[in-house]
Amino acid sequence: MEDFIKNNIEEFERDGKPFVFFNIAGLTDNDQFEKFANASMEFITKYPPKSVYVITSHMTFFDTRTKEICSKWIVFNKPYVIASALVDINGLTRMVAKSIYKQAERGLAPPFPTLEGAVEWLLEQKPETLA
Repeated sequence: MEDFIKNNIEEFERDGKPFVFFNIAGLTDNDQFEKFANASMEFITKYPPKSVYVITSHMTFFDTRTKEICSKWIVFNKPYVIASALVDINGLTRMVAKSIYKQAERGLAPPFPTLEGAVEWLLEQKPETLA
């Protein structure tokens, strides 16, 4: 699991702005997801408040525990994130994401079919214009 976490949290810069891509696509159950989310929460604390753009990929399983883990993760990350986006998600995932973001009292991260599309949209988002 440690290798998965290390290989699936990607930092990069675009136009001088910091991005983190949390690639959760390969996770297969809630125990793995919870370990990844906990590591991700620890990871994001190295950034100052409202200083990083976040992109998260899709996952293939959902239940009540998944929603709880997601909500905790999203609420924890909020102070550090300028804006966030989802990538490579389907219709069912969008419905679940909408529910999770509502439960976490955050605006829905918009979905994009590609990582590049998410990056381009995020570059247009300014910290001072976001709630």
